[in-house]
Amino acid sequence: MDKLTSVMVRTSLVWLLVGFTIGGLMLTDRKMPGEWRLWFTPGHGHMLFVGWFLQFALGIAYWLLPRKRSERRPLGYDERLALVAVGCLNTGLAIRVLAEAWERAGHASDTTFWLLVLASVLQIAAAAVFVGHLWGRTAPRVRRSEQTPS
Repeated sequence: MDKLTSVMVRTSLVWLLVGFTIGGLMLTDRKMPGEWRLWFTPGHGHMLFVGWFLQFALGIAYWLLPRKRSERRPLGYDERLALVAVGCLNTGLAIRVLAEAWERAGHASDTTFWLLVLASVLQIAAAAVFVGHLWGRTAPRVRRSEQTPS
């Protein structure tokens, strides 16, 4: 397994554990003071969908989809750029979970707004890198019988 896939799968498993822990605590809301469950509800969904599910699927896609290797890209993709994208995805997700909870707790401000904008930009940038890396790897193969002789 490539380093990138290992990092993405392991990070997704951390989000899975955090998401399930938050979800379990939400079930005990009657015993815990405050309205924190309402504050974390959207973030909880994003932890599990983006942090766990999407990141896991993308990590496995990097590992399994066919690669066009070259001397310049021995792995078939730019590993450094992909690792930066993983950092952007997870930083954006963490910022979103915390800023959105803080805003829903009644502390909406210009700061929370701009943190949410930053979180969105980081996640969009990560998605663009992932799409750019994986797009060409999903092209259908041309059958030998369909190839034109040179």
